[in-house]
Amino acid sequence: MQKKTLPVSLFLLAIIFTIVVTAVVTHFIEQKQTMDSESVVKITRNDLDDVQDLYDLISTNYVDKVDKEQLIQGALKGMTESLQDPESTFLTAKETKELNAELAGSFEGIGASLQLENRLPVIDRVPVKNSPAENAKLKAKDIILEVDGQKTKDKSLDQVSSMIRGKKGTQVKLLIQRGSEKFEVSLERDIIPEDTVKGALDSQNKSLGSIQIDNFRDTTALEFRTIIEKLRKEGATSFVIDLRQNSGGLMAEAERVASYFLEDGDTIAQFSNNKKTISTDKAGKKIDQGFKVKEPTVFLIDQESSYGAELLAAAVKSKNYPIIGVNTFGKGSVQSISPIGKDNYVQLTIMRWFTPDGSSVEGTGVAPTIEADYPEYAKLPPISKQSNWRIGDSGDAVQNINTMLKALGYPTEGELFNEATKEAVAKIQTENNLPATGALDGKTIDALQEKVFALIKANDVAYAKAVETLKNK
Repeated sequence: MQKKTLPVSLFLLAIIFTIVVTAVVTHFIEQKQTMDSESVVKITRNDLDDVQDLYDLISTNYVDKVDKEQLIQGALKGMTESLQDPESTFLTAKETKELNAELAGSFEGIGASLQLENRLPVIDRVPVKNSPAENAKLKAKDIILEVDGQKTKDKSLDQVSSMIRGKKGTQVKLLIQRGSEKFEVSLERDIIPEDTVKGALDSQNKSLGSIQIDNFRDTTALEFRTIIEKLRKEGATSFVIDLRQNSGGLMAEAERVASYFLEDGDTIAQFSNNKKTISTDKAGKKIDQGFKVKEPTVFLIDQESSYGAELLAAAVKSKNYPIIGVNTFGKGSVQSISPIGKDNYVQLTIMRWFTPDGSSVEGTGVAPTIEADYPEYAKLPPISKQSNWRIGDSGDAVQNINTMLKALGYPTEGELFNEATKEAVAKIQTENNLPATGALDGKTIDALQEKVFALIKANDVAYAKAVETLKNK
């Protein structure tokens, strides 16, 4: 889990505010300050009389003892929820500390960020790469119904976080709902990887550098530049930049990486409030310190590439870099965090960002120039461990099991756990030194899903297309 419970000091508050505001409004603070007065909503005391009256009525007449601080927090939370914007959120001091830890890249847990929707915790973005949540194939929009058998409905984010948190190496069991399907996953808590960029020469082509950007945090652009320089020294003359499952992070870092690929003066992105454009950010030494990537480069995207990853993809697409994959997530809004009262904060959508040609990605995403999707078996949900699957069982879960086994070369199909399924499971058990019962227990499920994960990596259609595209350049 990406959440921590350390108290927030005034010094930390300054750091938090600086990090987040820098990420979203660094290049357009001056423009924002000169916005016309019509864009500012003026609230009079009369507008708030009803709120004060209700507060007085509850605090003096409610039958039970009232926690006045909790009452105020409820009012503040209600105001942000009334916006019906999942990105605008009321945060306690603890939650703001946790957000800062996520942005700074130093946290531990399962690697999933949560928000509340309909009084239930929902994973609000793709889990961190190589985290327990990512390895368990959890996805954005998954609903957490239970943690270790305890229901999460009507609990606060703090309460759910405390239920999920724990020491590295300990286990936590989650009941997940994805669409109409429910399944259980067991995760081993771990320290979440801090590095956001990884790179190496392609194993088959030593002149090709393969770089993966997992997220954009406060060191990402520097990490990226360092890896580019390292791979150049090792012989790389072209690059594949993988933005798949990148949930976005800090906008300023995404802009910096984009500037590495653009000519000085090229538009990276535009920003506007509900009235007018207030900033057009352009590539240049002020952002990239003069560092440029001139080698042939291809970018990979998928449906979980979001926010900063989409900004980067749209920026380089405008300069005709090949973009391979499927449409991205579609998040075109920008948030900032402001203090409210003594220890509370509000994350508020303050503007929207647009591609260099002025288009919005909100709800539509960035389209690839070359389509290449994952195989269908890669999109299946994890196998539920709620029961041992065995001969005679049937249903959607069994159909998913048979589909995975078929992808691995076994003659299984349909939604019935039959003799073919049993034989395939027994072979996997034998290969992994497990009792060859032919029934799919927890350890066998782990072994099966590891084989499928390895198969997905070995048959990366989009990456293969990227290599082919670079060869033809």
